[in-house]
Amino acid sequence: MGSRYPDRPMSGARANRGLTLVELVVVLSIVAILIGAGFLGLMSWLGTDNVNVAQARVRTALQVAMANALMSPPVSATTYHNWSLQLVTQGGSQYLYVCTGSHGGCAGNTNPAAGPVQVRVSAVSANVHLIINPGASDQTAFTCLAFSPLGQPLLGPSTQAPASQGACYWPGAVNGQWTFQASTTGTAAASDTYVF
Repeated sequence: MGSRYPDRPMSGARANRGLTLVELVVVLSIVAILIGAGFLGLMSWLGTDNVNVAQARVRTALQVAMANALMSPPVSATTYHNWSLQLVTQGGSQYLYVCTGSHGGCAGNTNPAAGPVQVRVSAVSANVHLIINPGASDQTAFTCLAFSPLGQPLLGPSTQAPASQGACYWPGAVNGQWTFQASTTGTAAASDTYVF
C-alpha cells in the first residue's frame, strides 16, 4: 500500500542506482560525434574565411597600387620603376606589399635611395595559395604585378633578364584580364576566384 504514493521515497538499490555502463557509453558517443562534427565545420569555415580574407586583401592592394600610380607616377618610364603589388614570403608568413617600384623587394624599406619603398603591407594566411590565370597555359603562382603611370596593370608579360635579379615578374593578361585564384589545402580546403 505504501508504494502507491509518489511522494514516498523509493527503497532499496533502485533509489541509489546511477548510469549503467551502456548508458554512459551511448552518451559519450553522442557527445564525441557532436564535437567532431563541430570541429569539421570549424575547419571548413576557417579555410573559407582565409580564402575570403586573402581575396579581399588582394582587391584592396590592387586598388591602392592603382591609386598611388595615378597620384604619384613613376619618375622613369622603365618597367622596373612602375608601382607594383608584391606577395612576399617571410619567416613562414605571407605579406602583400604595395611598392613604389618593381625592381627588388620593398619589404620594410623606407629609403628611396635603397630601392622600391614599401607603401602598404597586409598579411595573407600562410596556407593560402594565390595563382594568376588558373587553367591557362601561363598559369603561375602570384608573386608580383606592376602598374603603369595611368594606374593600369601592365598587360604584357614581363621577361626575366639575367641582369635584373630580384625584379618583379608577372604573366600576361588572358583576354585583357587576370584571374586570381586563392585556395587552401588540407582539412580546411577552400577555393575562390577574383577577376581583375
